[in-house]
Amino acid sequence: MKIREIFEDRICTFSNFLTVIRIVAAPFLGYFIYLESKTGHPDYICYEIVLLVIIILSDFFDGFLARLMNQVTKLGQFLDPLADKFAGIIALTFLVLYKDFPLWVYILILAREALAVAAGVILFAKKDVDVKPNFFGKLFACCLALVGIAYIFSLDYSFLGITLKQFSIFLVVLFYILGGFQYARTYIRYYIDKKF
Repeated sequence: MKIREIFEDRICTFSNFLTVIRIVAAPFLGYFIYLESKTGHPDYICYEIVLLVIIILSDFFDGFLARLMNQVTKLGQFLDPLADKFAGIIALTFLVLYKDFPLWVYILILAREALAVAAGVILFAKKDVDVKPNFFGKLFACCLALVGIAYIFSLDYSFLGITLKQFSIFLVVLFYILGGFQYARTYIRYYIDKKF
């Protein structure tokens, strides 16, 4: 499939609009994290949470509504995972810079997302395959949202010596590993024989 074919399908759908909202909201989330760190003003935390909620809800509802309203498009299938990765990387970059998010976890996530995008683009272009997110990938995305909340609010509450931040990082790394293995198996299988 050629990239131009993506735009031959419907473009202006509500689901695609939600995906674009996620892309637009992510830099503003980063900007407010920056402003909060520089000024210490608590109002910025409210803006951060509002934007984080918008990103999370748009991620959930764009695919759901696309199927419900029969608005599944080639553009949406291509743009949705890229929007997820863009929003996640932008948010994590600012959490690393201004909220003490662990750099090593950020590098792990960045490496996997880069490999996933490269593999997905190759399969999309050469094999006409659109690889769907797996279950662990969805859990990984949910845990990233939890990490965002924990670090934006600086939630250091602990239970049995484990803080909410540490627990959320553990979940992210766990589903990062499990999802990575699942994606690798799927990509290899698709590339070899294009079968489920």
